[in-house]
Amino acid sequence: MKQDIKTLQLHHLEKVHHLKNEVLIIPIAQLFDRIDANKHWRNRFYTLFLFKDTGGSVIIDDQLYEIKKDCLVFINYNQAYSFNFLSGTKGYAVLFTKSFYNYVYTGNKLIRSDTAMAEMPQIIDLNVSSVAEFWQNFYIIRKEYGRNRLFTKEMICMQLKIFILRCIRASKMKQGRNSPADHKRQVVEKFSELVDQHYKESKTTAPYAEKLHLTPNYLNTLIKQYLALSAGQFIKNRVILEAERLLLHTNLSVTEISYELGFTDNSHFGKYFKSVTAKSPKMYRTQNKIQKS
Repeated sequence: MKQDIKTLQLHHLEKVHHLKNEVLIIPIAQLFDRIDANKHWRNRFYTLFLFKDTGGSVIIDDQLYEIKKDCLVFINYNQAYSFNFLSGTKGYAVLFTKSFYNYVYTGNKLIRSDTAMAEMPQIIDLNVSSVAEFWQNFYIIRKEYGRNRLFTKEMICMQLKIFILRCIRASKMKQGRNSPADHKRQVVEKFSELVDQHYKESKTTAPYAEKLHLTPNYLNTLIKQYLALSAGQFIKNRVILEAERLLLHTNLSVTEISYELGFTDNSHFGKYFKSVTAKSPKMYRTQNKIQKS
């Protein structure tokens, strides 16, 4: 399987929408007119497939799942998958990046960042909860997606967070309220909380592993298992997220921002930022201000 995996990025699929490269909502049939559903794919984004009327199956990594009417399939970053559909498949795909999900910040630890995705099951029977609520939530997102108005991006992001919470709630209802706590998942959540508290002074895995009484290697393995990225990259993403906020929403100079984020060397901050965004902090600020004007 791994020999034939093709990698998808959002810009491969859509080049004209005002939210290109961040979020794409598209009928499933239309998506698979552009790519071959039977081939093996790996996405560099989160994917929600909402099947309204279908039959078939999907292989995600090494697991086979049956697809039925009114079910949802979740594909995490870098998971390998392929579909086997029956004719007449109907539904929608919602494709979105980590940065888009993190665009609206909340103080609630369940939804403030994409760590919520650690709670997402691969497949959900929407009838476990109220199927009407899911589809109503989705159609609100889809309607807003079709517009290009003030706060469109913010509204889609917030509605998407609500949708993810519905998915997690439906999954937990199916599991039962008295199911034992997942210790590994609790560690991941605690790690996320610690990064939020200490990312300015601690930018490597070891300090967090020490606080959690784990080895750095084990913590890294755990984070990769649940979040599909290394612990170090998770920390870096949090630093970059804060840097982007300060660049876009304050008048602090790049030097002041570098000190605010715990860098003693402005040049180091510039290289650190560019390693993730492929842009210097100054270029990022300039380009995004141009986009907003």
